[in-house]
Amino acid sequence: MIKNTIILISLLFLTALSAHDQPFRNCLVVGISDGDTITCLMRGNKPIKVRLSEIDAPERNQPFGKKAKQQLSALIYKRWVSLKISGQDRYKRTLATVYYNGKNINLEMVKSGMAWAYQQYLRHSVYLEAQETAQVKRLGLWADPSPIPPYEWRKQERKYGF
Repeated sequence: MIKNTIILISLLFLTALSAHDQPFRNCLVVGISDGDTITCLMRGNKPIKVRLSEIDAPERNQPFGKKAKQQLSALIYKRWVSLKISGQDRYKRTLATVYYNGKNINLEMVKSGMAWAYQQYLRHSVYLEAQETAQVKRLGLWADPSPIPPYEWRKQERKYGF
C-alpha cells in the first residue's frame, strides 16, 4: 500500500513537472501594440499580452515607434508563432522570446535596428552583438544621429508630461 502511494505521488509530481516544463507554446498573433508587445490567442481563444523579452522598442510617440510596430507586424501579424516563455513583467504581461519559422523575432527586431538590446534585462549577448552591427550599418533607429533609448524617453514623458 505504501509502495503504491509513493509510486502514485511520484507520478503526480512528474506529471506536474512536465506540464510546467513546456518551453514553447504556440499562439496566433492577433494584435501588435508596439515594437515589443503583441496580443496572442492561445488554445481556447484565450488572449494573452506578450512582451518580447530582452529588447526595448521605441515608444509609439517616439521617433521610429510607428516603424518598429510596422516591422513587427510585417514579421508576425496574423501568423502562428512559438513562444519561449520566461516569466511575467510587472504589468502582468507574459515575457517571451517569439519564434516564427525558426527565427528569433526578438533578435530580428534588434538586427533591423527597430529595437535596442534591453541591457537591464539582457541574458544573451547575441542581442548586444546584433545591436552593435545595426549601429555600424546605421539601420533603422540608428540612422538617427542621437537616438533616445525608450527607458529614457519614458522618463522624459513622466517628467515633462508629453
